[in-house]
Amino acid sequence: MGDSLQDQLRSLGLAKTKPAAEPRKQRSARKARRPARGPESRPAGELSLDQAYALREREERRQSQRARQQKLEEDRRRRQVNKAIREIVASQRQNREDADLPRNFMFNGRIRKVYVTAEQQRALSTGALGIVYLSGSYHLLAPEALASVREISHEHVVDLGLEADDEDPEHPVPDDLVW
Repeated sequence: MGDSLQDQLRSLGLAKTKPAAEPRKQRSARKARRPARGPESRPAGELSLDQAYALREREERRQSQRARQQKLEEDRRRRQVNKAIREIVASQRQNREDADLPRNFMFNGRIRKVYVTAEQQRALSTGALGIVYLSGSYHLLAPEALASVREISHEHVVDLGLEADDEDPEHPVPDDLVW
């Protein structure tokens, strides 16, 4: 009963036998072949793993800080542009509360709608009025105000396609076609 459970299992063939212990000389020889792992064992200029992780972490922090600064700068610029356009729109806006005709147009790849009166509809068709987008709304403006908004940001001005050349050399309109 002096045998341990492990010894009993080994005698029954159910546990692995102990590997023979290596002689002391061989162990120390194997240790001698292994390179030392201290900082003095690295070649000059090579970083340790801790130093590499610290450098990578520092660089990631710098990049995220740069991205944050760029976003803040872009937001500040956008607010300035919107403020300048808002001042023009506030004084030159020609939208009317009694407008009941929907005027559909393409803006940023989608069909949008603004309500106009019959005379504003004709003015939009001839180019005597234009449309400006600002903060989710569409505003009717005279061509002079439209030009000043375009100077600030051309992205806010809706292109109604009035300046397009009617003569398309690739797809000519037949003379006998009546609209």
